[in-house]
Amino acid sequence: MRQNILLVAVCAALIQGCAAPSKSQEESTSMPTTSVAVAQPALSAYYWNLVSAADASGKPLVDLNQGVERKLRVSFGDKNLNISGGCNGQFGGYQFQDGILKVQPLASTLMACDKNLMDLDAQVGQLFKGDLRAVITGDSTEPTLQLTTADGSVLKLQGEATPETRYGSKGEIKFLEVAPKTVKCSHPMIPNFHCLQVRERRFDEAGLQLPMQDTWYPLYQSIEGFEHHDGVRTVLRVKEYEWKNPPADAPSKVYVLDLVVEQDASGANR
Repeated sequence: MRQNILLVAVCAALIQGCAAPSKSQEESTSMPTTSVAVAQPALSAYYWNLVSAADASGKPLVDLNQGVERKLRVSFGDKNLNISGGCNGQFGGYQFQDGILKVQPLASTLMACDKNLMDLDAQVGQLFKGDLRAVITGDSTEPTLQLTTADGSVLKLQGEATPETRYGSKGEIKFLEVAPKTVKCSHPMIPNFHCLQVRERRFDEAGLQLPMQDTWYPLYQSIEGFEHHDGVRTVLRVKEYEWKNPPADAPSKVYVLDLVVEQDASGANR
């Protein structure tokens, strides 16, 4: 009798051990799975250039055609966005969370242009209003931003890395005066190389120019976004970037044009 009881107990134990595991057991014994979230490119790390615009039915928005041709651009700061490429610049506050871009009412500069550009500005003002659904696709090299507006229109914008993103540093504002004439300077790779002649200009807190301290010196690199014209003296507001990982033959500092302050055809250095 005692043997029969022992046999029953052993069988019960075997049956329990062979039974299908519970859901909690499956979760604890199954191979762990990890989902790696791919970081989306940040809005503020790029200039976003319009490449196409269509209404809710897929028909192209005619007024925005010039926006594609003129490189209509949306740039995002920490709290404010700017839109350029039309007649007037438009700007205002925004919030971006959970795929929704909330655009506050935009302000605008007040220049008058031809009707096509004014129509472009009006269309942009209508579309960038309220909540827009935003989807970023692609990697950090060539991201695309798709915005779906309140009326169902779809705007596609291509990301172009800002200088801060490309050079890995925050730019420092400087003012450079560029002489009307370039000067011949030595270059290890380019014979008869000519450099811009520049000197730094400084201003006080009221915007008044301080006495000139620097003499002209050759700049052995270009200023990104600036085209020099022989005989024209120019004062530029530039951003100077420390290039974190420059190529072996590239300078460690980079200058990017921010604004043309003065320009005159003086014909000689002063």
